[in-house]
Amino acid sequence: MPTRRTILSALTATIASPALAQDVWPSRPIRVIVPFTPGGGTDIMMRLVAQGLSNRLSQQVVVDNVAGAGGTIGAMQVVNAQPDGHTLLCGTPGSIAVNPVMQAGIRYHPLRDLAPVAQLTDSPIVLVTNKDFPVDSVAALIAMAKAQPGVINFGSAGPGSVAHLSGEMFCALAGVQITHVPYRGTSQSLLDLRAGRIQLLFENLPPVMEAISLGHVKALAVGTPQRSDLLPQLPTIAEAGVPGYVSSSYMGLLAPARTPPDIVRRLSEACAAVVQDADLAARLRGLGATPTPTTPDAFRGFIGERIADVTKPVEATGLSFN
Repeated sequence: MPTRRTILSALTATIASPALAQDVWPSRPIRVIVPFTPGGGTDIMMRLVAQGLSNRLSQQVVVDNVAGAGGTIGAMQVVNAQPDGHTLLCGTPGSIAVNPVMQAGIRYHPLRDLAPVAQLTDSPIVLVTNKDFPVDSVAALIAMAKAQPGVINFGSAGPGSVAHLSGEMFCALAGVQITHVPYRGTSQSLLDLRAGRIQLLFENLPPVMEAISLGHVKALAVGTPQRSDLLPQLPTIAEAGVPGYVSSSYMGLLAPARTPPDIVRRLSEACAAVVQDADLAARLRGLGATPTPTTPDAFRGFIGERIADVTKPVEATGLSFN
């Protein structure tokens, strides 16, 4: 008969075994850190995906908003979390591409300290203007900006945000001076755009989708390499007169580095199934985002490309947000 000590030893070995721990994953609720305040486009979309993952994994997936420092505070919590698949980051351009390049002294690198799981969505950066602003094309905007250096302004959700970087990239590649006006968030910058206090936004599509459809603002072009099927009538900024311009927003899941590959794979497969669900995909498109399920390797390559997209104009122009 086995002794009490033998039974306890066997139980201890079972609990300590990484392979067996993976077999029972997820063993408790999964926490997804969204590094922004509640109610924004990323938060809304991640909550939709989280509900789908909860159903798929038969375990609750909880969104936790940890805002601050352009997404860095939330990202660091995931970097420092246990690599067991129960703490994940909702990664966006700021936290996984802009911050590592633009913030001096940042303490993490996404491809070293995080394990890419899957891209979830992609959405274009849209160049929008006040509806009464007297330009109707990118070419006309560039001509006006060159005739009046520094007079036109563009808003953003704050220094170092993807909206800020998108505007500065436009200025650098188009050879114009447009004044940056930082805000504390997209909602306030959009209000001021509609009121005419600023003239331009280079903004992620979801927050401005409704304003465009209702005619409250004018959309001139998108920042994606190809035209967006969400706004097919709009040219890309590159084809409209700024060759080489690429800027889009995206959302994906990342885990702490050293998360077991099997857990990463299972998470990625669950994400792909969720965002390809017809009902959820339609809801995401209605919010201005295209579902883009990927493998972990493909998402890793995508992140590397996006970091390069940020690095090139920074090195070429000396652009800095510090």
